[in-house]
Amino acid sequence: MSSLQGKEGVCRIEVSRVEWLVLQPWQRTQQKKSTGSGFVIDGERLITNAHVVKSAVDIRVRPHGSTRRYPAKVVVYAPDVDLALLEIKGDDEKADFFNSFQQKNNVKDAKTTNAAAANAASITSSEQGNGDGDAIGSGDEKRQRKSAALEFAEDLPALQESVHVVGFPTGGTTICVTEGVVSRIDLTPISAFNNMLAIQVDSAINPGNSGGPAFNSAGKVTGIAFLKKTTAARKVNKVDNIGYLIPATVVRAFLDRCAKTPFPSSYTLSPSIPYRRHSLENKSLRLAHSVPESIHGVLITSVCQTFEGILCEGDVLTKIDDKDVADDGQVILRGDHELIQHEALLLVKRVDETVVFSVYRNGQHITCSPKILQDIPSIIPRWMDVDFSPSYMILGALVLLPFSWPLRSESKCGLLLQADSVNWYRKWPHEWQDKKELVVLVDVFSHELSFSYVRPWRRVVSYNGIPIRSLSHLRDLWEASCENVRAAAVAKDSNNGDTNGGGNQHPEPTFARLGMENDDDV
Repeated sequence: MSSLQGKEGVCRIEVSRVEWLVLQPWQRTQQKKSTGSGFVIDGERLITNAHVVKSAVDIRVRPHGSTRRYPAKVVVYAPDVDLALLEIKGDDEKADFFNSFQQKNNVKDAKTTNAAAANAASITSSEQGNGDGDAIGSGDEKRQRKSAALEFAEDLPALQESVHVVGFPTGGTTICVTEGVVSRIDLTPISAFNNMLAIQVDSAINPGNSGGPAFNSAGKVTGIAFLKKTTAARKVNKVDNIGYLIPATVVRAFLDRCAKTPFPSSYTLSPSIPYRRHSLENKSLRLAHSVPESIHGVLITSVCQTFEGILCEGDVLTKIDDKDVADDGQVILRGDHELIQHEALLLVKRVDETVVFSVYRNGQHITCSPKILQDIPSIIPRWMDVDFSPSYMILGALVLLPFSWPLRSESKCGLLLQADSVNWYRKWPHEWQDKKELVVLVDVFSHELSFSYVRPWRRVVSYNGIPIRSLSHLRDLWEASCENVRAAAVAKDSNNGDTNGGGNQHPEPTFARLGMENDDDV
């Protein structure tokens, strides 16, 4: 089978986007344009990368071999696995879009039929009565309507397996095909807080390839292009030919979560790792925790509250679903020598799939009860419009924002605040100290009230001595203060009116004091 068979379902995606300004969320950026790739899947939908359609205000889809661009919309946005599902807008447009693939298939079938008929006639004339011609004719008459949906591979590709990456990268507007081999399968950081199982290939993957399929030798989609590793300008060691695909196994788990989350409900994020761990390669550490030489695994150092009673601090995690965990945290992916960090087994779990942990605890081997993994929220939210919405408060001349990962990634965020964010990000929800989010002072506007206040980018911890739980809590405290001032002014005016017929005295000033983390109050 040709490795390019099925490319009719590959599409060019043209996006116009308007994003929120992280530091000024009451404003948005100017409209920007970008392109990517995507392809048709079952259910008359298209799949692409989440970063391709991020903050999209207009999406146009052009199938390979077509000059028409169809309007589309995002129905599922999943930045945790960098995937998104699209639908063609409008019933007529959707019908035209998928009928265009059927017309192409009909043309190809006609050509195939003519060739088959000619071949059958030749066979009939030379080999009378062998039945081959009748079999070809009957098969052609019974052919069924073909779908443009591409088929996903069942398993991870083997190392050195050939792949063809298909898409619409920069350099042109027509379809592009690059060939390479699978170099590695490993957990790959796709952000500062998120790792994902990925396939490393040496195929050329460039801007515009994102969201396009990578076919194996059987013509099935073995992965989706999403990332290219590049060399930073200041680094000496250069990298070449390193691109990454989202494996079909991850895509299947994503589609399973989508199927079990009724549209248009919010998307169910992929599962989180419910514990912190440390390798057990150090002999002193093993001795300190009384771990015999015959026991192998990783030391559990902290457990999320949702897994209390199943895992305990001090446990040695020895197995995950009957797969042995090594002292460095690796498990056998397949065969005898292909290894991967054990977290990969958890990150590809489906929405209702359980995991069974085996641990060594207090000198005993224990098999834990099956448990379904879920996303564990962070007090520092990760993705705008997914686990948090843009919000802000301007108190006098002070600009206050909820602390989020996009905010932490800003160049103005100082090292002290960055370190503080890492400390809080590692806290489980039950360790949040009754907080719902953190609040940061990011800017001080010029005003008489703020004269000489010149140190923004500090975390706000209290208001008039009251610990704040969130930005909305701070807003409530401020509004309550304002209401108290108004009530006091009315009461004073009333008392002055009773005694001297009028309130001509200036009210005593009332102050709002913001307590700052590791700094002077404001």
